[in-house]
Amino acid sequence: MPEFRVLFTANDYDATVSWFTEVAGLEILRSFEDGGRGTIFLAADGQIEVFANDDDGNVPAVSGAALAWEVADADAEHQRVAAAGAEVLFPPTMQPWGHKNFRIAGPDGWQITMFEIVVPQ
Repeated sequence: MPEFRVLFTANDYDATVSWFTEVAGLEILRSFEDGGRGTIFLAADGQIEVFANDDDGNVPAVSGAALAWEVADADAEHQRVAAAGAEVLFPPTMQPWGHKNFRIAGPDGWQITMFEIVVPQ
């Protein structure tokens, strides 16, 4: 598989793009306007692609799916995202499988788990 992307449509496109850059700290690979607004973020070995909701109604909030990515230091990343305004849903906690993780609320109903591998399996 040469590429992996997570795609979703944001009800508040500008706020979502801002959240992924300012809170999550992701780098923008590119943005586009032709055929609708969209932004592609670099996310480790994959990408997150956000599209503007150009319809009149709201897109339902995400349900039953979550994003997760590895961080070098869960405690430091938790402090950074909390200071940037993230809503922390679950504080950094050591898990029995050797990861320390925490969960934050993202835009449009996304939940994001950030984890540090403390004890390799």
